[in-house]
Amino acid sequence: MSEFSEIYYLYSTEQNDGVGLLRRAWLRGFVYPSSNNWVTIIPNGSKFQPNKRLINSNRGVLLHLINAEDHGWSVSIYDGKKRTFHYECTWEEDIEINQDEYNRDRFVELANANPNKLKVITPLDVTKIFYISDFEELYENHPVKQIAELLRLEHFEWISYDYLQNEVKENPNEISNKGVRVINSLFSF
Repeated sequence: MSEFSEIYYLYSTEQNDGVGLLRRAWLRGFVYPSSNNWVTIIPNGSKFQPNKRLINSNRGVLLHLINAEDHGWSVSIYDGKKRTFHYECTWEEDIEINQDEYNRDRFVELANANPNKLKVITPLDVTKIFYISDFEELYENHPVKQIAELLRLEHFEWISYDYLQNEVKENPNEISNKGVRVINSLFSF
């Protein structure tokens, strides 16, 4: 079975900022506690497309990460509503790369802004991840994992709205024990 993950990360130290973003967007979803200055948000919506309602309600820095293991991956950075970075790598028979909005300086700036970074990130560190020449290099380097490590992201493997919905049905206590907030009701009384 192939992995299909789709995750948003809000640059914040407060889980409630992620909850607020979902509520402003009128979306159901899951919000993980902040870790390494990132709040993981898993919203309901179209799969493998930018969630326009979430993005249009964004007031901070939002990262969108997609990993369709056997098909491709992408990463986007949104400053407010504006996409300031996008990179997409897909494959069937050949590797195809969309780097029309590849802004290496923005990625480096974001990585270095995090006080929890493991080291100072250089443009070369970023180029090594995003330069892919063949399938062997793609599978050996695990670029999604490298991005997650560089940005200090957690919850980036085998995670999507559908996966979490199934997990809640099978074991509802497991999600709450992890501190994940489930946003089902769009109204709070």
